[in-house]
Formats: sequence, C-alpha cells, structure tokens
Amino acid sequence: MEIDERHRVLSHAVSAAVMAPSAHNSQPWRFRIVDGRLEVHADPKRHLPIIDRERRQLIQSCGCALFNARVAIRAMGFRDDVTVMISAEDPSLLATIQLGPAIISSESDLALMRALPLRRTNRRSFQRRPVSAADSDLLVETASLHGVWMERLHPDQKTAIAHLIDEADQLQYSDPAFRQEVANWLIPFASRRRDGIPFVEKEYGSALPFTIMRALRSPGLADRFGKREEELAMGAPVVAVLGTDSDDPMAWLGSGQALEAVLLHATSLGLSASFLNQVLELPEMRGRVASVLERQGYPQMVLRLGYPEEPIHHAAPRRDVDDVLLVVD
Repeated sequence: MEIDERHRVLSHAVSAAVMAPSAHNSQPWRFRIVDGRLEVHADPKRHLPIIDRERRQLIQSCGCALFNARVAIRAMGFRDDVTVMISAEDPSLLATIQLGPAIISSESDLALMRALPLRRTNRRSFQRRPVSAADSDLLVETASLHGVWMERLHPDQKTAIAHLIDEADQLQYSDPAFRQEVANWLIPFASRRRDGIPFVEKEYGSALPFTIMRALRSPGLADRFGKREEELAMGAPVVAVLGTDSDDPMAWLGSGQALEAVLLHATSLGLSASFLNQVLELPEMRGRVASVLERQGYPQMVLRLGYPEEPIHHAAPRRDVDDVLLVVD
C-alpha cells in the first residue's frame, strides 16, 4: 500500500476515534501516525485528578477511542492489527494499530460504523418502554466477546445501586475540590470550547442561578442532584454493570473497548445510554457496588439504558483531528 493511502486510512480512523465518549468529555487522548502505524496515547494534561484518582476513566476513555479507530479501519476494508503497549517506560502510549491485509468489511462492522456518529450520551429520562431480554442478551454477549462481563441488574439490585448513587453524589458534592473540577469541565451557553459538557445537559435544575460557579455553590445542590440521579436510575428500563476479572491499566483499556462496543450496538438497536459512575469514583463505594452484584470481579462502568423520549440532535463538542493528531514523516 502506498504511504499516502496508509496515512489517509489512519487519519480517517482518528476522525472516528475522537467521537468516543470520555469522562466529562475531557477527550484525554492523543494520536501519532509514525512508520505507517497509528499510536494511541493518553493525554495526562486532561486527567481529572479528583474525579478519577487512579486514571482508570482516562484509560477507559482511550479504550473507547481505540475501539472506534478499529471499527473505522475494518469498515474501510482493512484488518486492524492491534498491539497493547502499556508499560512503565512510556505510560502515555497505550496501543498501536497496524493496517493488515485488505478484507471484505463485515455487515457487523458496517453497522457499527453507521452507529458511530449517531451515538449520544443521554442524560435525560427514558421512555417506560421495556428493553427485551433478547436485546439485553445481545449487549451482554457483546461485552463478553471483548473479555468483559456485563450484569443486568434485577429490581432489588437496581434499587440498591440507585441508593448508592444518591449517597455518592452527596459525598462528592460536599467536597469543594470536586465541585471546582466539575466546574472546569462545564461549558456555559454559546461557549466556543470544543470539550467539556454543556451546562444545560447536567440538569442541575432550572431554579438554580445562571452562572456555573454560583450553581455549584448552591447549598442544596448535592441533595437535589443526588435525588435526580437516583430517580434516573430507578426509572431506567435497564441498569447494567460492566466489569473485569482484574483491575489494572490493561483491564481498564479493555473495558473501554468493550464499553464502546456495547454503546454502538445499543445505538444500532435504537437505545440510548448514560453513565452512573459516581459510585465507582470513590474507592469505598466501588467495593459496595461489587457486593451488590454478588460476584467476583471489579466493576468498571455503571450504565443505564433505554429508549430516548426525544432524539438528541446535537453531539457534545469535539476537538478537531488536527488538535490531537501528529503525523511524523
């Protein structure tokens, strides 16, 4: 393959990668095309040290981006040869992708590629319409194919997790450092920033003051937000936990890839998803989530899934490819 053609394919893969979800839309990734391969790097400058103390969500986010790049490469008709590169020598380098031989793209990969630009994080309520066991089983199988287990919670477990979510919100929002970090990644109306979460999407409540910091200093915010998130969990047709049998950067990267595979398959089924990760951001709470599941392993992600009440037409802002990609001649 000509070098220019290889660069074109890998650049398109990065265009797909940057559409991945990330913690607070921090987009903590960088990419390099060098010697005909694509390198996926974590960007330590975008680490959230209060929310994500262990860098677990940072690496998971990069795993989501890695999976998107792989989908795009296969959809463009090439095998994706991935090497995970996590090491102490270069902790930012997570994986490399080489273009393998030409292939005939599978219908599954083409369907995932079609779903990729349609995926949205839906922070609003879902329809009361149930999600079929067949669709849930498909998502469980999808996670399993990537070496990650996925548990759909039964009603008692969902209630227990919802109470933990409320408790976690109370603890986090009582911490001024946490509130400040959240404020750093909330975008005011009409902002030109290409990262972060639009303030209105967090739904802190229409009665709160307009400015972000005044809203986050509201004395009753923790209680209101905790109850809101608890209600969203209880009202979701599906609450599920993704987890792994080990708990290290390799497992975090793998869980990110599995998460994005689940989200894209869910999108193709007409489902929306959002994250309930506050219960995993506090070490003591994460252990209690594992206890609710009554199984061995490490919870890596809590999701709620359902059918959206209304379409979400606008994706969260994304940085341009030129901002995250370096091509080394």
